Amino acid sequence: MSLDAEAAVASGPVTMRFRRWLSLLVGLAAVSATVLSLVESDAGRQEEKALVQANRLSLEIFVKIAASSPRSQFQGDALRRSAQRRIEPVAQVLAAREGEPFDLAVALSRVEETTGNRSNAIAQAMATLPPSARGVDQAILEALNTQVIDLPPVVEEQNAAVDRAALYGTRQERSMFGLALVAIAASLLGLAGLTGSSRAGRISLVTAGTTLTVSVVAGLSGFVL
Repeated sequence: MSLDAEAAVASGPVTMRFRRWLSLLVGLAAVSATVLSLVESDAGRQEEKALVQANRLSLEIFVKIAASSPRSQFQGDALRRSAQRRIEPVAQVLAAREGEPFDLAVALSRVEETTGNRSNAIAQAMATLPPSARGVDQAILEALNTQVIDLPPVVEEQNAAVDRAALYGTRQERSMFGLALVAIAASLLGLAGLTGSSRAGRISLVTAGTTLTVSVVAGLSGFVL
């Protein structure tokens, strides 16, 4: 024996006022579901876009650090050796006795200074990249030519992309929560339509309206973060 779902609950009388409120809330539920669905869909796309950008920038930072580290280390070692070659002769001059030892230390200091300047010039020339090279594209040359001062702007951009992803992720979660509440409100509206203008119907209608209001507030709260 089949059982009619509408006959499972006795339908009460439906007044015109009750019908108007029910129709209004049903329409608001449909509009709310549409709006929250659009918010959820857009937030999902924006979150994915921000995550892709953050991953791309992370890879760019890694490539630039890995590509420029050997060159930066070479320059640093050259400067360290040059400084060492200049400091040691100065110490010898200060420790030398007057006379020939002092004159010899001064001469050696001048030679080391000249040699250090030439070493710095050679190291700088070896570390300088050409504007173009056969078989090497511009992206690789740019990565090899990266300086430490070039990285903070990229890191800040990457952090901003991560923050945007978190913002849109929260907005998506709240809109999904709002959609779940809209579904509950729609169920209560269906119950109110079955029970009619009775006390149970009015309670269902008020509860549905309250739930619908909370769903809209919760779903759109992601815009006020």
